[in-house]
Amino acid sequence: MSQPFGLSRRSGVVAAGVLLLLCGLFTMGRPWSTSENDRYRSALRHLRVSSADLEMDVLRERLGLRTLHGTDPEDFAALRARAEALREFPSFLTDMDRRTMNAALDLYLKALDESAALLERVRAADARGAKSEANAALRALLEGTASMRADRVIVTYLELYERTQARNERSRIIFFMVSLALVAYVLVVVLRLSRTTAQLASLNQELERRVEERTRALSAANDELRASEARKAAILEASPDGILLLDGGGDLLELNPAAQRTFQVAAADVVGRDFLSVAMPAALPEGARQKVLAAGRSTVSGQATRLESPCLRMDGSTFPAELTIVRVPSDGPPRYTVFVRDLTEHKAVDKMKNEFISTVSHELRTPLTSIRGSLGLLEGGIVGDLPPQAQDMVRIARTNTERLIRLINDILDLEKIEAGKLELKVASLECAELVEATLAGVKGMADGAGVSLHAEVTGAPRVKGDRDRLIQVLTNLVSNAVKFSPQGAGVTVRVGEEAGGRVRFSIVDQGPGISEEQRARLFGRFQQLDSSDTRSKGGTGLGLAISQAIVEQHGSRIHVESEAGQGSTFTFTLESVTPAPAVAPAYVPRDTALHDVLVTTADTELASRLRGLLSHEGYRVRCATSLAEAARHLDTDLPDALVVDMHWPDGQALDWVRRLREQPRTHALPVLALSGRSDEAEGVPHWVDWMPPPLEESRLLESLRYATRQPGQARVLVVDDDASTRQTLCARMERLGVQVFEAADGESAVELSREMTPDLIILDVGLPRLDGFEVVDILRQGRGRATPLIVFTGRDLTRTDERQLTLGVTRHLTKSRASEEELVSSVRDLLNGLLARKAHPP
Repeated sequence: MSQPFGLSRRSGVVAAGVLLLLCGLFTMGRPWSTSENDRYRSALRHLRVSSADLEMDVLRERLGLRTLHGTDPEDFAALRARAEALREFPSFLTDMDRRTMNAALDLYLKALDESAALLERVRAADARGAKSEANAALRALLEGTASMRADRVIVTYLELYERTQARNERSRIIFFMVSLALVAYVLVVVLRLSRTTAQLASLNQELERRVEERTRALSAANDELRASEARKAAILEASPDGILLLDGGGDLLELNPAAQRTFQVAAADVVGRDFLSVAMPAALPEGARQKVLAAGRSTVSGQATRLESPCLRMDGSTFPAELTIVRVPSDGPPRYTVFVRDLTEHKAVDKMKNEFISTVSHELRTPLTSIRGSLGLLEGGIVGDLPPQAQDMVRIARTNTERLIRLINDILDLEKIEAGKLELKVASLECAELVEATLAGVKGMADGAGVSLHAEVTGAPRVKGDRDRLIQVLTNLVSNAVKFSPQGAGVTVRVGEEAGGRVRFSIVDQGPGISEEQRARLFGRFQQLDSSDTRSKGGTGLGLAISQAIVEQHGSRIHVESEAGQGSTFTFTLESVTPAPAVAPAYVPRDTALHDVLVTTADTELASRLRGLLSHEGYRVRCATSLAEAARHLDTDLPDALVVDMHWPDGQALDWVRRLREQPRTHALPVLALSGRSDEAEGVPHWVDWMPPPLEESRLLESLRYATRQPGQARVLVVDDDASTRQTLCARMERLGVQVFEAADGESAVELSREMTPDLIILDVGLPRLDGFEVVDILRQGRGRATPLIVFTGRDLTRTDERQLTLGVTRHLTKSRASEEELVSSVRDLLNGLLARKAHPP
């Protein structure tokens, strides 16, 4: 017993000596090196003196005295460089102190920039002879001087330096106290260790007794383990999936009978061989072969990694397989279990399902859309008034066609959701617009049911989501509410922001309510509240299931609150977003342009904005900063349109435009006036538009489009390889009073676009010879790049597809989802005022 006690005493003495030495070091400490502080403070003082010298030179220059150092932009730049160099802080400053100093330096730099700008204003005002303006600018410069900000930087640094010194002193005191506490603690531990030595002997005897007990228990556990291993072996033998055990190098250690049948091998022939050489085809790329082992090595113990890969049978044939790789939990060498499932039958079923879905999508939706459009035209009286009985039959046929299209859309949406291929086109959306579009779509249904619709949107919330999918969700919920509401009742859509940056959507009805049992199966597929064969509400039972899946992809869920006889409330929330400020499109140079536009303004910022906007839309832009320069441009090359900023003194711009009208060469030149008063334009012919501030870019582009367009009836090019669809679309367009041109393939569409310069193109994607993507790409290279476009196709477009299928103002509509009213409304919007134009000779 004496030896352990002696060792503990020596250990305690050594520990105490070390801690005392540490205490001495902490007490004495190390003096700080003051060179960094002195150097940084000297740099700050130089910055202050230089700032004051610069401001004194500004004043001397104003008084007409000789400047000592200079007030040129290079002098301001030198001060800025000196201030930026001060961001190399002394090493003893903390991150927070550095941020504080950075903020102080930023304020100094801002004051320096303001002083430079004010000095330029003083000089500019002196040049114009505006003495009062120059004095005001000089007064502002001297009141908010950069030297004051430099003083503040110095004060801030001194405060931080003093705070750092105080913090260092506190740290030394704390270190000293902690060291003393550690010394006391070690001494107490040493004393306690000496007392517990005697207890260890008795505990050792108790431990030996327990070891004997554990040995007996371990023997019993081994017997149970052998029984368990036997049961596991039986499970492996009976498993329908192939199971293989690999070592860390990928060599086969064991495989069950199912694996032997799957790979057509005998265990004795392959055990000990490399798994890749046995199971992976040699034709696979080396990277794909190694990916299998890499997946296993990257797998966390006990977790599974799944991947699909072709596998090799002994007879040389291959089969698709799903490999599930699991690292076996153990303390020894790494082991991996590979579960192999033959996917041959699964792939065959998938192929049949995909072929069926493709058939439904392309062979049913397109003719159904054409049938729906034709029936709509008949119902609208395109061939004259129908007898009442025929009118009813046409209406019934159209209604059931729409119902069949909705069913096909639901089935395809459900398939996309199950396959994880439902792609969201996320954008910032106005909630009021979502609700308005939804209610407009179900208004006819609500009017027929005698149910009123109400919208309660609090504030102007915006959300992030897919517009079409969210309207689909809201339409499903509102139409269900209308179905189950009694006549004379109301359905309300409430939208409002709530805490946590979310926007809540609530659809409230006055229907019979939903019981607890019904709510449990409400969002199931092919589920309806009334499952009898005689249900009167209609529907497929897929709407709510699809809506729930769409909302879940937006990061939320649909919840239901309902009581029998009290109506129901369906709610979900979406992430709120703040609208981003509008940014003028960047200038993109073009080799060829739609038309020439001359922009005349002295405002360089406005000129840059207009150049970028118009160049992006395909116009060739020239800018003139004075009326004289604009006149020289007009003498050299007459543009297609003139854009004039009316902010010129003494009405110079208006008089100049009047003089242009008196000259035969520029008499009919279209003119767009900016930033003026429209009453000044009286008596001046050929104004295209008069645009008060702020400038509306869409209105400017629309006015330029009218100005540069050849006169005559609005021209629409319909491009579709399906003759019946073309006929239906042409009939719709002719009823709007437009001139329609047809193209059945991509090459014809390109030729017609170049010959007749359409005002709008309605384009299908799946075209012979050149598809829709190639047509748009060709038109982008020439004057058709700014042509309004409606992509009207039967396929579902991804976000990448939509970006590629874009010319001027573009809308993307799916044939089976867009109604005739939506298509006609889009045509009206994109043609706008052109529909009201009458054909007249050039």
